[in-house]
Amino acid sequence: MDANAYIGEVISGFVYLFVGVRLYRLSRRTGGAPEALIAASFLLWTLSYAIWDIPYAFVDSEELVPAVNSYGSLVALAAGNAVLAFFIRAVFRPGARWATGFVAAVAVSNLAGVAGMAWHSDWEGTGALTNPWYWLECFGSIAPITWMGVEGLAQYFKTRRKLKLGLCEPMSCNRFLLWGIAGALWVILEAIVTASDLVYALTGEWSALLGVAIGLLEFVPIAIIWFVFFPPVFYRRWVERRGKLLAA
Repeated sequence: MDANAYIGEVISGFVYLFVGVRLYRLSRRTGGAPEALIAASFLLWTLSYAIWDIPYAFVDSEELVPAVNSYGSLVALAAGNAVLAFFIRAVFRPGARWATGFVAAVAVSNLAGVAGMAWHSDWEGTGALTNPWYWLECFGSIAPITWMGVEGLAQYFKTRRKLKLGLCEPMSCNRFLLWGIAGALWVILEAIVTASDLVYALTGEWSALLGVAIGLLEFVPIAIIWFVFFPPVFYRRWVERRGKLLAA
């Protein structure tokens, strides 16, 4: 792993932990299933980073990380991806049958993907050119965040029209936009991670440039999610002002 990507992962792990705990506390207060689901997703991703990053801090390369750590990290990551799909369905498509089928496909893709990784002894999950199961797990990772981005942006443009007519609150409209942006950034991040794995598979070296991009993009979407659930006062005021101007 490139050093920049590693630093980004470490920072992201702490941010995921902080946001995940806050979301869990919020779910306890509200009793809301969506908050509990996204909290579980964030905490599973925190576990994934911790299982991998803690031993990696004491070795010179990822090949020296024990297989139980690297594979355990993959399992926790896949579980977090599957839970995120359940969250998106609960928020955007709670009554849609096709959404239930899509969530099942995501869950199966993640489960089969990590099982295939073990079958091919690809404990790090980097065998982009040698392990066909890599791409199934890749689908399980990118499908839910793509879905989140599409749903968020689609709902934003719908509610934006209502906002102009005074039929929607500015913060509600803005939250959809933030969901869409976070999903889009996560998709870009996954694409860069996949490109990094391909470069490593072809050359045996990690790309420093892609590592910098991964490090920078790791925690930005998490910060956006924070603004969705816990918007600061200054941000609320800014959104309200813009909403009034748009509705005028």
